[in-house]
Amino acid sequence: MKIAKVAAIIVTWNKIKDVCLLIEDINKLDLHGIYLDIFVVDNASNDGTQSYIQEHYPQVKVLQTGANIGGSGGFSYGMEFLNQLNYDYIWLLDNDVRLDHESLFPLVETLQNYSEVGLVGSQIRKSEQPKIIQEIGSYLHHKKAHLKTYLGNSPIISTEEILAGKPYLVVDICAAASLLFRREIIKQIGVFENYFLHFDDVEWCLRAKQAGWVIAAHPASIVWHCSPDFKHRPWVSYYDERNLCYCWQKYHPKLLLKRLQLLLPKLIYYSFTGRFFLVEIYLWGLEDFLKGVKGKIADKLPYREYTLPEIITDNLKVVVSSTIYYKNSQVDAWQELELNKKITLWYPPKNLLHRIYIWIISYFFKPVDLAIVSCYQPELFYLNLAKKVYFFTDAGYIQVNISFMNVLLNSLQVFYRLMKIYWQMSILVSKSADAR
Repeated sequence: MKIAKVAAIIVTWNKIKDVCLLIEDINKLDLHGIYLDIFVVDNASNDGTQSYIQEHYPQVKVLQTGANIGGSGGFSYGMEFLNQLNYDYIWLLDNDVRLDHESLFPLVETLQNYSEVGLVGSQIRKSEQPKIIQEIGSYLHHKKAHLKTYLGNSPIISTEEILAGKPYLVVDICAAASLLFRREIIKQIGVFENYFLHFDDVEWCLRAKQAGWVIAAHPASIVWHCSPDFKHRPWVSYYDERNLCYCWQKYHPKLLLKRLQLLLPKLIYYSFTGRFFLVEIYLWGLEDFLKGVKGKIADKLPYREYTLPEIITDNLKVVVSSTIYYKNSQVDAWQELELNKKITLWYPPKNLLHRIYIWIISYFFKPVDLAIVSCYQPELFYLNLAKKVYFFTDAGYIQVNISFMNVLLNSLQVFYRLMKIYWQMSILVSKSADAR
Protein backbone atom coordinates (compact mmCIF):
# COMPACT_ATOMS: atom_id res chain seq x y z
CA MET A 1 0.00 0.00 0.00
CA LYS A 2 1.36 3.42 -0.93
CA ILE A 3 1.70 6.04 1.78
CA ALA A 4 -1.54 7.98 2.25
CA LYS A 5 -1.93 11.41 3.80
CA VAL A 6 -4.97 11.53 6.09
CA ALA A 7 -6.45 14.38 8.12
CA ALA A 8 -8.80 13.53 11.00
CA ILE A 9 -11.54 16.03 11.90
CA ILE A 10 -13.02 15.95 15.42
CA VAL A 11 -15.80 18.42 16.17
CA THR A 12 -16.40 19.27 19.81
CA TRP A 13 -18.29 21.51 22.16
CA ASN A 14 -17.56 21.29 25.90
CA LYS A 15 -16.39 17.68 25.84
CA ILE A 16 -12.73 18.05 26.72
CA LYS A 17 -12.48 14.65 28.43
CA ASP A 18 -13.97 12.77 25.47
CA VAL A 19 -11.78 14.59 22.96
CA CYS A 20 -8.61 13.83 24.91
CA LEU A 21 -9.51 10.13 25.16
CA LEU A 22 -10.06 10.08 21.40
CA ILE A 23 -6.73 11.82 20.73
CA GLU A 24 -5.02 9.21 22.91
CA ASP A 25 -6.72 6.46 20.87
CA ILE A 26 -5.53 8.07 17.64
CA ASN A 27 -1.99 8.21 18.99
CA LYS A 28 -2.14 4.42 19.60
CA LEU A 29 -3.30 3.52 16.09
CA ASP A 30 -1.33 1.07 13.98
CA LEU A 31 -0.79 3.35 11.00
CA HIS A 32 1.12 0.99 8.70
CA GLY A 33 2.92 3.93 7.14
CA ILE A 34 -0.15 6.20 6.92
CA TYR A 35 0.66 9.88 7.52
CA LEU A 36 -2.03 11.21 9.89
CA ASP A 37 -2.71 14.72 11.21
CA ILE A 38 -5.41 15.62 13.75
CA PHE A 39 -7.62 18.70 13.51
CA VAL A 40 -10.01 19.52 16.36
CA VAL A 41 -12.80 21.92 15.38
CA ASP A 42 -13.85 23.68 18.58
CA ASN A 43 -17.34 25.23 18.55
CA ALA A 44 -16.47 27.92 21.13
CA SER A 45 -16.26 25.56 24.11
CA ASN A 46 -16.16 27.23 27.52
CA ASP A 47 -14.46 24.30 29.30
CA GLY A 48 -10.92 25.21 28.22
CA THR A 49 -10.78 22.74 25.33
CA GLN A 50 -8.64 24.85 23.01
CA SER A 51 -5.99 25.89 25.56
CA TYR A 52 -5.77 22.39 27.07
CA ILE A 53 -5.24 20.69 23.71
CA GLN A 54 -2.70 23.29 22.62
CA GLU A 55 -0.75 22.76 25.86
CA HIS A 56 -0.91 18.97 26.14
CA TYR A 57 -1.16 17.92 22.48
CA PRO A 58 0.93 20.45 20.52
CA GLN A 59 0.84 18.18 17.43
CA VAL A 60 -2.95 18.68 17.20
CA LYS A 61 -4.23 21.66 15.24
CA VAL A 62 -7.24 23.43 16.82
CA LEU A 63 -9.63 25.24 14.48
CA GLN A 64 -11.79 27.71 16.40
CA THR A 65 -15.21 28.47 14.90
CA GLY A 66 -16.12 31.18 17.43
CA ALA A 67 -19.67 29.89 17.96
CA ASN A 68 -21.59 26.68 18.56
CA ILE A 69 -22.46 25.80 14.97
CA GLY A 70 -23.23 22.16 15.72
CA GLY A 71 -21.80 18.98 14.28
CA SER A 72 -22.89 19.93 10.76
CA GLY A 73 -21.28 23.35 10.90
CA GLY A 74 -18.16 22.07 12.63
CA PHE A 75 -17.51 19.30 10.12
CA SER A 76 -18.18 21.68 7.24
CA TYR A 77 -15.77 24.22 8.76
CA GLY A 78 -13.05 21.58 8.98
CA MET A 79 -13.76 20.20 5.50
CA GLU A 80 -13.54 23.65 3.90
CA PHE A 81 -10.24 24.30 5.71
CA LEU A 82 -8.71 20.96 4.69
CA ASN A 83 -9.95 21.25 1.12
CA GLN A 84 -7.17 23.78 0.58
CA LEU A 85 -4.45 21.44 1.90
CA ASN A 86 -2.69 18.48 0.34
CA TYR A 87 -4.37 15.46 1.96
CA ASP A 88 -5.54 12.34 0.16
CA TYR A 89 -8.32 11.43 2.58
CA ILE A 90 -10.30 13.08 5.37
CA TRP A 91 -11.54 11.11 8.40
CA LEU A 92 -14.62 12.40 10.22
CA LEU A 93 -14.84 11.33 13.87
CA ASP A 94 -17.43 12.05 16.55
CA ASN A 95 -15.76 13.39 19.67
CA ASP A 96 -17.05 10.57 21.89
CA VAL A 97 -15.98 7.55 19.83
CA ARG A 98 -13.27 5.15 20.97
CA LEU A 99 -11.02 3.46 18.45
CA ASP A 100 -9.63 0.00 17.90
CA HIS A 101 -5.91 0.21 17.10
CA GLU A 102 -6.63 -1.02 13.54
CA SER A 103 -9.64 1.20 12.87
CA LEU A 104 -8.04 3.43 10.22
CA PHE A 105 -6.05 0.99 8.08
CA PRO A 106 -9.01 -0.95 6.51
CA LEU A 107 -10.68 2.33 5.56
CA VAL A 108 -7.59 3.67 3.80
CA GLU A 109 -6.94 0.32 2.13
CA THR A 110 -10.50 0.26 0.75
CA LEU A 111 -10.19 3.72 -0.82
CA GLN A 112 -6.75 2.95 -2.24
CA ASN A 113 -7.72 -0.39 -3.76
CA TYR A 114 -11.19 0.43 -5.09
CA SER A 115 -11.47 3.63 -7.11
CA GLU A 116 -15.27 3.44 -7.30
CA VAL A 117 -15.60 3.90 -3.53
CA GLY A 118 -15.83 7.52 -2.45
CA LEU A 119 -16.70 7.12 1.23
CA VAL A 120 -16.14 4.23 3.63
CA GLY A 121 -17.39 3.87 7.19
CA SER A 122 -16.56 1.68 10.17
CA GLN A 123 -18.28 -1.04 12.13
CA ILE A 124 -19.76 0.88 15.05
CA ARG A 125 -20.31 -0.97 18.32
CA LYS A 126 -22.14 0.28 21.40
CA SER A 127 -19.80 1.69 24.02
CA GLU A 128 -22.32 0.70 26.74
CA GLN A 129 -22.51 -2.85 25.36
CA PRO A 130 -19.13 -3.40 23.70
CA LYS A 131 -20.05 -6.79 22.22
CA ILE A 132 -23.18 -5.48 20.46
CA ILE A 133 -23.08 -3.95 16.98
CA GLN A 134 -24.79 -0.58 16.65
CA GLU A 135 -24.47 -0.49 12.86
CA ILE A 136 -22.24 -1.22 9.89
CA GLY A 137 -23.73 1.37 7.59
CA SER A 138 -27.43 1.87 6.88
CA TYR A 139 -29.93 1.43 4.07
CA LEU A 140 -32.97 3.42 3.03
CA HIS A 141 -36.04 1.76 4.53
CA HIS A 142 -38.88 2.87 2.27
CA LYS A 143 -41.51 0.91 4.18
CA LYS A 144 -40.84 2.94 7.34
CA ALA A 145 -39.78 6.12 5.49
CA HIS A 146 -36.58 6.02 7.53
CA LEU A 147 -33.22 4.22 7.70
CA LYS A 148 -32.43 0.65 8.63
CA THR A 149 -29.04 -0.10 10.13
CA TYR A 150 -27.13 -3.12 8.90
CA LEU A 151 -26.69 -5.68 11.72
CA GLY A 152 -28.00 -3.15 14.25
CA ASN A 153 -28.27 -4.64 17.77
CA SER A 154 -26.63 -7.90 16.65
CA PRO A 155 -23.94 -9.72 18.64
CA ILE A 156 -20.49 -9.29 17.15
CA ILE A 157 -19.47 -11.71 14.41
CA SER A 158 -16.24 -12.10 12.47
CA THR A 159 -15.21 -9.77 9.67
CA GLU A 160 -14.96 -12.75 7.31
CA GLU A 161 -18.53 -13.78 8.04
CA ILE A 162 -19.84 -10.25 7.52
CA LEU A 163 -18.01 -9.71 4.24
CA ALA A 164 -18.74 -13.22 2.90
CA GLY A 165 -15.96 -12.95 0.32
CA LYS A 166 -16.72 -9.35 -0.70
CA PRO A 167 -14.01 -6.67 -0.41
CA TYR A 168 -16.43 -4.27 1.33
CA LEU A 169 -20.13 -3.78 2.04
CA VAL A 170 -22.14 -1.54 -0.27
CA VAL A 171 -24.52 0.61 1.79
CA ASP A 172 -26.59 3.75 1.34
CA ILE A 173 -25.37 5.65 4.40
CA CYS A 174 -22.35 5.68 6.70
CA ALA A 175 -22.43 7.59 9.97
CA ALA A 176 -19.98 10.45 10.45
CA ALA A 177 -19.02 8.86 13.78
CA SER A 178 -16.21 7.31 11.72
CA LEU A 179 -16.22 8.08 8.00
CA LEU A 180 -13.23 8.31 5.63
CA PHE A 181 -13.60 9.93 2.23
CA ARG A 182 -11.59 11.25 -0.69
CA ARG A 183 -10.77 14.96 -0.39
CA GLU A 184 -11.79 15.52 -4.03
CA ILE A 185 -15.42 14.80 -3.08
CA ILE A 186 -15.60 18.16 -1.32
CA LYS A 187 -14.78 19.91 -4.60
CA GLN A 188 -17.38 17.83 -6.40
CA ILE A 189 -20.41 17.95 -4.06
CA GLY A 190 -19.56 20.49 -1.34
CA VAL A 191 -19.83 20.14 2.44
CA PHE A 192 -22.62 19.26 4.87
CA GLU A 193 -26.01 20.97 4.80
CA ASN A 194 -26.71 23.37 7.66
CA TYR A 195 -28.68 20.86 9.76
CA PHE A 196 -26.81 21.59 13.03
CA LEU A 197 -27.26 18.00 14.25
CA HIS A 198 -28.37 14.66 12.80
CA PHE A 199 -28.99 13.50 9.23
CA ASP A 200 -26.27 15.78 7.86
CA ASP A 201 -24.19 12.67 7.12
CA VAL A 202 -27.27 10.96 5.65
CA GLU A 203 -27.90 13.80 3.20
CA TRP A 204 -24.19 14.02 2.29
CA CYS A 205 -23.96 10.28 1.58
CA LEU A 206 -27.08 10.45 -0.59
CA ARG A 207 -25.55 13.40 -2.43
CA ALA A 208 -22.29 11.49 -3.02
CA LYS A 209 -24.21 8.45 -4.21
CA GLN A 210 -26.19 10.65 -6.62
CA ALA A 211 -22.84 11.92 -7.96
CA GLY A 212 -21.87 8.34 -8.82
CA TRP A 213 -19.76 7.27 -5.84
CA VAL A 214 -20.12 3.94 -4.05
CA ILE A 215 -20.78 4.27 -0.31
CA ALA A 216 -19.02 1.45 1.51
CA ALA A 217 -18.55 0.09 5.02
CA HIS A 218 -15.72 -2.12 6.22
CA PRO A 219 -16.29 -4.24 9.34
CA ALA A 220 -12.57 -4.64 10.07
CA SER A 221 -12.54 -0.97 11.07
CA ILE A 222 -14.05 -1.02 14.56
CA VAL A 223 -15.06 1.92 16.74
CA TRP A 224 -17.23 2.20 19.84
CA HIS A 225 -19.82 4.93 20.16
CA CYS A 226 -22.47 5.95 22.66
CA SER A 227 -25.70 4.38 21.44
CA PRO A 228 -28.83 6.53 20.90
CA ASP A 229 -30.55 4.00 23.19
CA PHE A 230 -28.57 5.43 26.09
CA LYS A 231 -28.63 9.19 25.45
CA HIS A 232 -32.26 10.22 25.23
CA ARG A 233 -32.91 13.93 24.85
CA PRO A 234 -36.42 15.05 23.80
CA TRP A 235 -35.17 18.04 21.81
CA VAL A 236 -33.11 15.77 19.52
CA SER A 237 -36.40 14.63 17.91
CA TYR A 238 -36.76 18.17 16.53
CA TYR A 239 -33.60 17.72 14.43
CA ASP A 240 -34.44 14.13 13.53
CA GLU A 241 -37.85 14.95 12.04
CA ARG A 242 -36.98 18.30 10.50
CA ASN A 243 -33.75 17.14 8.87
CA LEU A 244 -35.16 13.80 7.72
CA CYS A 245 -37.88 15.77 5.92
CA TYR A 246 -35.23 17.83 4.14
CA CYS A 247 -33.51 14.60 3.01
CA TRP A 248 -36.73 13.09 1.70
CA GLN A 249 -37.78 16.33 0.02
CA LYS A 250 -34.50 16.40 -1.91
CA TYR A 251 -34.13 12.73 -2.80
CA HIS A 252 -37.41 10.86 -2.16
CA PRO A 253 -40.36 13.33 -1.94
CA LYS A 254 -42.98 10.57 -1.80
CA LEU A 255 -41.59 9.47 1.56
CA LEU A 256 -42.59 12.79 3.15
CA LEU A 257 -46.27 11.85 3.31
CA LYS A 258 -45.49 8.28 4.26
CA ARG A 259 -43.42 9.53 7.19
CA LEU A 260 -46.36 11.64 8.39
CA GLN A 261 -48.75 8.72 8.10
CA LEU A 262 -46.44 6.65 10.30
CA LEU A 263 -46.02 9.50 12.79
CA LEU A 264 -49.74 10.08 13.33
CA PRO A 265 -50.47 7.05 15.59
CA LYS A 266 -47.17 7.54 17.41
CA LEU A 267 -47.91 11.17 18.31
CA ILE A 268 -51.51 10.42 19.25
CA TYR A 269 -50.21 7.70 21.56
CA TYR A 270 -47.74 10.17 23.11
CA SER A 271 -50.66 12.57 23.68
CA PHE A 272 -52.88 9.98 25.34
CA THR A 273 -50.02 9.06 27.67
CA GLY A 274 -49.41 12.65 28.72
CA ARG A 275 -46.18 13.27 26.84
CA PHE A 276 -47.31 16.48 25.17
CA PHE A 277 -43.82 17.96 25.38
CA LEU A 278 -42.54 15.17 23.10
CA VAL A 279 -45.36 15.75 20.64
CA GLU A 280 -44.62 19.48 20.61
CA ILE A 281 -40.99 18.81 19.72
CA TYR A 282 -41.97 16.62 16.76
CA LEU A 283 -44.55 19.11 15.48
CA TRP A 284 -42.12 21.99 15.90
CA GLY A 285 -39.60 20.17 13.70
CA LEU A 286 -42.19 19.42 11.02
CA GLU A 287 -43.54 22.97 11.02
CA ASP A 288 -40.04 24.47 10.83
CA PHE A 289 -39.30 22.23 7.85
CA LEU A 290 -42.35 23.68 6.08
CA LYS A 291 -41.05 27.18 6.91
CA GLY A 292 -37.60 26.33 5.52
CA VAL A 293 -35.85 26.74 8.87
CA LYS A 294 -32.40 25.17 9.18
CA GLY A 295 -29.52 25.39 11.64
CA LYS A 296 -29.76 25.49 15.42
CA ILE A 297 -33.02 25.13 17.31
CA ALA A 298 -34.30 28.22 19.13
CA ASP A 299 -32.90 28.41 22.66
CA LYS A 300 -36.31 28.31 24.35
CA LEU A 301 -37.70 24.78 24.50
CA PRO A 302 -41.46 24.11 24.92
CA TYR A 303 -40.89 22.37 28.27
CA ARG A 304 -38.85 22.71 31.43
CA GLU A 305 -36.62 20.00 32.86
CA TYR A 306 -36.37 20.06 36.63
CA THR A 307 -33.52 18.66 38.68
CA LEU A 308 -34.15 16.09 41.38
CA PRO A 309 -33.72 18.57 44.28
CA GLU A 310 -36.26 20.88 42.63
CA ILE A 311 -39.06 18.31 42.70
CA ILE A 312 -38.38 16.81 46.13
CA THR A 313 -39.70 18.20 49.39
CA ASP A 314 -39.60 16.45 52.75
CA ASN A 315 -41.78 13.45 53.59
CA LEU A 316 -43.01 12.62 50.11
CA LYS A 317 -44.34 9.23 49.11
CA VAL A 318 -42.91 8.45 45.68
CA VAL A 319 -43.39 5.66 43.14
CA VAL A 320 -40.59 5.23 40.60
CA SER A 321 -40.98 3.37 37.34
CA SER A 322 -38.59 0.43 37.15
CA THR A 323 -37.67 1.34 33.56
CA ILE A 324 -35.54 4.31 34.64
CA TYR A 325 -33.23 2.05 36.64
CA TYR A 326 -30.95 1.29 33.72
CA LYS A 327 -29.15 4.46 34.80
CA ASN A 328 -27.15 3.63 37.92
CA SER A 329 -26.97 7.28 38.92
CA GLN A 330 -30.74 7.36 39.30
CA VAL A 331 -30.79 4.21 41.41
CA ASP A 332 -28.21 5.75 43.74
CA ALA A 333 -30.05 9.09 43.89
CA TRP A 334 -33.41 7.60 44.88
CA GLN A 335 -31.86 5.24 47.41
CA GLU A 336 -29.94 8.10 49.00
CA LEU A 337 -33.11 10.18 49.31
CA GLU A 338 -34.89 7.31 51.04
CA LEU A 339 -31.91 6.68 53.31
CA ASN A 340 -31.91 10.34 54.34
CA LYS A 341 -35.66 10.06 55.03
CA LYS A 342 -36.50 12.70 52.44
CA ILE A 343 -38.93 10.34 50.73
CA THR A 344 -40.64 7.01 51.16
CA LEU A 345 -40.55 4.79 48.12
CA TRP A 346 -43.89 3.11 47.42
CA TYR A 347 -44.00 -0.16 45.47
CA PRO A 348 -47.10 -1.16 43.49
CA PRO A 349 -48.67 -4.56 44.21
CA LYS A 350 -47.66 -7.47 42.00
CA ASN A 351 -51.05 -9.16 42.07
CA LEU A 352 -53.06 -8.21 38.96
CA LEU A 353 -56.42 -7.90 40.72
CA HIS A 354 -54.86 -5.75 43.43
CA ARG A 355 -53.27 -3.52 40.76
CA ILE A 356 -56.65 -3.07 39.04
CA TYR A 357 -58.23 -2.18 42.36
CA ILE A 358 -55.50 0.38 43.11
CA TRP A 359 -55.90 1.85 39.61
CA ILE A 360 -59.65 2.37 40.04
CA ILE A 361 -59.34 3.78 43.57
CA SER A 362 -56.66 6.19 42.33
CA TYR A 363 -59.28 8.11 40.37
CA PHE A 364 -60.67 9.25 43.72
CA PHE A 365 -57.73 8.94 46.10
CA LYS A 366 -54.07 9.13 45.07
CA PRO A 367 -51.89 6.69 47.04
CA VAL A 368 -48.64 8.61 46.39
CA ASP A 369 -47.46 12.20 46.03
CA LEU A 370 -45.12 11.78 43.05
CA ALA A 371 -44.89 9.31 40.18
CA ILE A 372 -41.61 9.23 38.24
CA VAL A 373 -42.01 7.54 34.86
CA SER A 374 -39.55 6.86 32.05
CA CYS A 375 -40.09 9.20 29.12
CA TYR A 376 -39.27 6.53 26.53
CA GLN A 377 -40.42 3.33 28.24
CA PRO A 378 -43.42 4.48 30.30
CA GLU A 379 -45.22 2.01 32.52
CA LEU A 380 -48.74 3.33 32.03
CA PHE A 381 -50.02 1.90 35.31
CA TYR A 382 -48.10 4.62 37.18
CA LEU A 383 -49.74 7.59 35.46
CA ASN A 384 -52.95 7.46 37.49
CA LEU A 385 -51.38 6.86 40.91
CA ALA A 386 -49.96 10.23 41.96
CA LYS A 387 -50.90 13.82 42.63
CA LYS A 388 -47.98 14.89 40.41
CA VAL A 389 -46.44 13.01 37.49
CA TYR A 390 -42.94 13.62 36.12
CA PHE A 391 -41.34 12.02 33.10
CA PHE A 392 -37.62 11.30 33.39
CA THR A 393 -35.72 12.17 30.18
CA ASP A 394 -32.17 11.16 31.17
CA ALA A 395 -31.39 14.87 31.57
CA GLY A 396 -34.10 15.90 34.02
CA TYR A 397 -37.73 15.65 35.07
CA ILE A 398 -40.68 17.14 33.17
CA GLN A 399 -43.99 17.64 34.96
CA VAL A 400 -47.17 16.83 33.02
CA ASN A 401 -50.89 17.25 33.53
CA ILE A 402 -52.66 14.00 32.68
CA SER A 403 -56.20 14.94 33.68
CA PHE A 404 -58.81 13.54 31.32
CA MET A 405 -59.82 16.92 29.86
CA ASN A 406 -56.22 18.02 29.35
CA VAL A 407 -55.33 14.79 27.56
CA LEU A 408 -58.43 14.98 25.36
CA LEU A 409 -57.96 18.63 24.37
CA ASN A 410 -54.25 18.17 23.65
CA SER A 411 -54.89 15.06 21.58
CA LEU A 412 -57.49 16.87 19.46
CA GLN A 413 -55.08 19.75 18.95
CA VAL A 414 -52.32 17.34 17.89
CA PHE A 415 -54.62 15.70 15.36
CA TYR A 416 -55.63 19.10 13.91
CA ARG A 417 -52.00 20.28 13.59
CA LEU A 418 -50.93 17.02 11.96
CA MET A 419 -53.75 17.24 9.43
CA LYS A 420 -52.70 20.80 8.62
CA ILE A 421 -49.07 19.71 8.20
CA TYR A 422 -50.17 16.78 6.01
CA TRP A 423 -52.16 19.13 3.76
CA GLN A 424 -49.20 21.51 3.42
CA MET A 425 -46.80 18.66 2.66
CA SER A 426 -49.20 17.24 0.08
CA ILE A 427 -48.97 20.56 -1.79
CA LEU A 428 -45.17 20.47 -1.45
CA VAL A 429 -44.92 16.93 -2.82
CA SER A 430 -47.25 17.80 -5.68
CA LYS A 431 -45.06 20.78 -6.63
CA SER A 432 -41.94 18.59 -6.46
CA ALA A 433 -43.56 16.06 -8.79
CA ASP A 434 -44.50 18.81 -11.25
CA ALA A 435 -40.96 20.20 -11.16
CA ARG A 436 -39.58 16.80 -12.11
